Order: sequence, then structure tokens, then C-alpha cells
Amino acid sequence: MTKSSTKNNELFTSMPVGKAVAKLAIPTVVSQIIVILYSLADTFFIGQIGDPNQLAALSITFPIYTLLTAVANLFGIGANSVIARSLGQNDEMTAKKASSFSFWGSLAVTLVLSILLAVFMTPVLTFFGADEYTFGFTRDYLFWVFVIGGLPTVAGLTLGHLVRSVGKTKEAGFGLALGGILNIILDPVFIFVFHMNVAGAAVATMLSNTISMVYFFFVLARMRKSTVLTLAPKYFSLEKKVAWGTLSVGFPAALSVLLVSVSISVLNGLLLRHKGGNTLSAAYGVTSKCGTIALHISIGIAQGVMPLIGYSYGAKDHKRVHAVCRLSFIILLIFSVIFLAIVQFIPGTIVRMFTPDAATIEVGSTFMRCWSWCVIGMSLFNMYNSIFQAVGKWETSLLLAVLRLGVIFTVLSFTLDALFGVTGLMWVQAITDTVSCLIAVALYNRFKKAMLKEIRTEPEAAPIPATHNRVITISREFGSGGRTIGKEVAAKLGIPCYDSDLIEKIAAESGLAKEYIEKNGEYASSDRLFDNAMAGREQDGQSAADKMWLAQKKVITDLAQQESCVIVGRCADYILRDVADCLTVFVHASDEQRAERIVTVYGQREESPAQRLHDKDKKRRAYYELYTGTQWGQADNYELCLDSGRIGLDRCVDMIAQLYQSA
Repeated sequence: MTKSSTKNNELFTSMPVGKAVAKLAIPTVVSQIIVILYSLADTFFIGQIGDPNQLAALSITFPIYTLLTAVANLFGIGANSVIARSLGQNDEMTAKKASSFSFWGSLAVTLVLSILLAVFMTPVLTFFGADEYTFGFTRDYLFWVFVIGGLPTVAGLTLGHLVRSVGKTKEAGFGLALGGILNIILDPVFIFVFHMNVAGAAVATMLSNTISMVYFFFVLARMRKSTVLTLAPKYFSLEKKVAWGTLSVGFPAALSVLLVSVSISVLNGLLLRHKGGNTLSAAYGVTSKCGTIALHISIGIAQGVMPLIGYSYGAKDHKRVHAVCRLSFIILLIFSVIFLAIVQFIPGTIVRMFTPDAATIEVGSTFMRCWSWCVIGMSLFNMYNSIFQAVGKWETSLLLAVLRLGVIFTVLSFTLDALFGVTGLMWVQAITDTVSCLIAVALYNRFKKAMLKEIRTEPEAAPIPATHNRVITISREFGSGGRTIGKEVAAKLGIPCYDSDLIEKIAAESGLAKEYIEKNGEYASSDRLFDNAMAGREQDGQSAADKMWLAQKKVITDLAQQESCVIVGRCADYILRDVADCLTVFVHASDEQRAERIVTVYGQREESPAQRLHDKDKKRRAYYELYTGTQWGQADNYELCLDSGRIGLDRCVDMIAQLYQSA
């Protein structure tokens, strides 16, 4: 197993589900938000020119440009699933082949499409509706973003999927965000400073995507000795489990992108047939832009956890698959309800952000209220579809993609238009996503039922052999005297006590500075899970705190195996839960008594005693809960909880020693 696989094992196998989901999903969501801004940038800046023909050119080129995203999804999302599942099965060679196949395959297809578009540009643009007023603008735009920029665009998107497949969502998210931010910066430069108009927007997009691609090359170069990902042509393979495994999973994702373009064209065409069609079309355009926010955030969450689901499923850790899916659904449901509430309360305000036209605002507000009911179904549907992609159920994923936008949306569009006119069209998306979600629920329940059946029939994992040594672990509130109690208990029993002594051992094991471990060994940098999950990480995906935690686990486990002892703090009660015969103790006291003690023991500080207690306990709690997934200080988690303020330190020592000796 490679160094990278070993280091990521913690994330995919034993890291608490909440932290793992946060670590994977947050960077992906952030990058998707940048993508939203990036997708709106061209429209916003071109709109400032005041030429409707140039705006129309962007609309005409949209379905053609989405072909690039479809190609990246075909190879990138497909390989993401294959790689994650292969790593879960310890099949690194297949993962290598999938990464090489994905990269070179996506470039080959893109090259063919770019050449075809260059040769047949005129008939293609005519087919998509370009006329004498828009043809020149559409041609210039597609020349730069597709013919010239197609290869770097697809390469960057595909590499982002590959990097995400091994758990490097922060790097993947940064790469995509980099392209988006650069595009927003470069758009006004090329459009207004260089007076290139719509062609300037295209050049800005092409350059931004090229820089994003270069960044991913740099990331892979840095990772080359510690990852299964490779672009080496020698690993390119057309064997079935690589090529078919990639394309079968990626095809539904690619088709979904194309069907989105088709569905927008269908509904827009029907709206244009009604009175005031241009206003209706504009209102729908604004609604679609708002929809991309919910769409991309839900996609970010769903795609972010795909590698975790794929790895766990490949490793047959079905309990973890179920836990990840359940948490992801809860997060998406909460997000959807909040988003729905916002749109229902302030639809007019949202529409005004995109247009000052009074008629469009009035119609758009109604459209927005109707459309927003799709958010819950759409978000959950995206999650269901990503689950099927992650576990390799390509047939189910394909079925859902075709049903949602290829069948249900199209049928409802024409049916509701005929029955209810414009009002019916406003409700098409909401009804489509609700029905599609219900179908996805039924299919997922079948999958979950089979998975839960496997969970029930899985043999229990062999318990970790427990050492004959007996260990006392002392967890404590700051200022409660837990450290003193631990030392006196050890002295009374004639066994060693490990507290500050652990710092040097952990430093030697981790390679981190003793000062860093002393400062951060029991304290999270923030009390918020998401902040800690997003802490600065190296190319292996681990923060310094993660490395310290792994070293700490090893040191404490080794000590318990070597001898009976007392260990103070550092989550020892959790680390040794299956390793040693432990007496787990939690020491606490009232705030007043602890405040008095810390002033006596440590002296006065600039901060008040109450603030010092609050800060220390908050960070200890955050650290414990971040790495153990259990609640710090909860009585159920300990065999003995002692109020040192009421009982006194000496009696606490006697009680612990007596329990230890009588067991």
C-alpha cells in the first residue's frame, strides 16, 4: 500500500463520520459556489455593454459549451467512482489505470469535438438559432472557449474529479475556485479594457481554465510519490473494469448535464409561444440563475461525499455507507428547507438582483415562488443519484437521469402547458423533481434494504486483543485538579503517571515540535467542527493536528501495552476503549472552585479566571468531540465522575485507588 493510501485510511475508515463528511463536502461546496459566481460572470459583464445580441450569443452557446462539462463528467465522475471503490478493495493498479484512462480519454474526445466544431461551425450555430445579428458573436465566443479552450477546460475539470477521488477535496475545490475567481477578474479586463466585447469574455474563460489545469498538474506533481493517481500513458487501459467501469458510471452524469440544457430549451420555447413571451423568458432565465445556486450547492455536498461512499462500499463497510448517506440527507434537507423559505419570503428582492425591469420582476417573483418548491426534491435527488454513481450502480443512475429530465420534465412541460398555460409551466420543475425524488427514494430503499441485510449477516469484527495491564485514564475540566489527582493516584499505586511526559514521546513519533504539541495536544483551534475540518492541510490531506492525533493514539496504545499506568487527558479513555482494562474517570468542579484553584496554582493572567476556564474547556471539548465523535464530560462515557470541589482531592485519590485495587 502506498504512503498516500495509508494516510487517507484514517479519513475513509475510522474518522468520525461527521468530520469525514465535513472534510470532504465543505471544500467541494465552496468550489461549487465559486463556480456559480463564475457561471454568472460572463452574463453580468456582457450585460453591462447594453447589446442584447451579445447576451443572446451567450444563451445560444450555452448548450454547446455544456458539452465540455459533459465530457469531464463522463470520464471524471466515472473514474472518481472506480478509483474510490478500488482503493476500498486495496486494488491500487485498477485505480492507476482508471486515472490514466480518464485523463487521456477525456482529452481525446474533446480534441475530436473541437475539430468537428471548427469545421462545422456555421451549420452548428445556425441549428442552435444564431442569425445575422448574433452569428459573429457566437462564433467568436465558441472559437475561444471551445475550439481553443476546450482541452484545458476538460483537463482541469477531469483532474479535479480525480484529485477528489482520493480525498483531496480541498485541493480539488481550490483548483476549480481558482479558475472561477480568475475569470471574474479577467472578464472586465478583456471586455472593457481591451474592448473585445463577448470575445473578451471567451478569452478570459479560456485563460482561467488553462491556469486551473496547470494548478492541477502542479498538485499531481507534488503528490506523485504518495498517490495512486497517475497520468502516465503506460497505465492507460481499455480493460473492461477500467473503461466500462468508468464510462458506465460517468455516462448518467454526462447525460444529466446535456438534459439540463435540453430541458431549459424546451421550457423556454414553450414560454415564448405565449403572450409576453420575452418577459416570460427573461423571468425564467432569472429563475434558472437562482436555481443554479441550490443545484450547485447540493451537487457539492453529493459529489464531496462520493469518494467516502465509494471507498466504504468497496471495503464492504456498509454500516459506514449507511451512516454517511444518512448524515448527507439530513444536511441537504436542512439546506433545502432554508433555501425554500428564503425564496418564498423575498422572491422580488432576488429577481431585482438580476434585472431592473418591472414586468420581469413581477412575473419572475411568481415564477420563483412556484419553482422554489423543487429545491427539496432536487437536492435529495442529486444525493440519491450520487450514491448510485459512487457504488457503481450505473444502470440505476442512468435510469434516474433519463426519467427526470428526459421523460418526466418533457411530458409535464407539454401537458401542463396545454392544460394550464403559463401557470402550469411555472410548476413543471417543482413537480418534476418531486416525482423524480419519490422514484429515487423507492430505488434507494431497495438498495438500502439489501445493504442492511448484508450488515445484519456480516460477522462481528474480531475484538482487538486486550492487554493484561490495567490503566486509569483521567479526563478533567480545567482547574478541577485532575492532573494532581492522577499523579497522586499513580504514586499511591506504585505505577507511572503519564501527562506532560507524553509530549516528548508524541513529538518523537510525529516529528512535530514539542511546543506545538504542548499548546495543541488537547485543544482544538476552534470549537466548530467545520472550522477544524477545514484547517490547513498538506498534500496528504492531513492537518498538523491530524498527524499529532495519530501519533498520540500510537504512543498511548503502546504505553498501555507495555505497563499498567495512569494517563491524564489526551482522549486516552477513547483511544484505549478496546485495548486495555481501563478505569475511566472524569473530574469536575464548580466554576467558582476551579477559578480559585487556577489563580492559586497558575497565578493571575490578563484574562479573567472565568474566561480562562471557558476558553480551555471549550477547546478541550471541541478537540475531544472532533476526534472521538463522543461527548466530552457526559457521565455515560465514564465509569467514575468525581466532583473534586465537594469531595476534595485527597478523597478523590483514595476512591480511585480503592476501585482500582478492588477490581
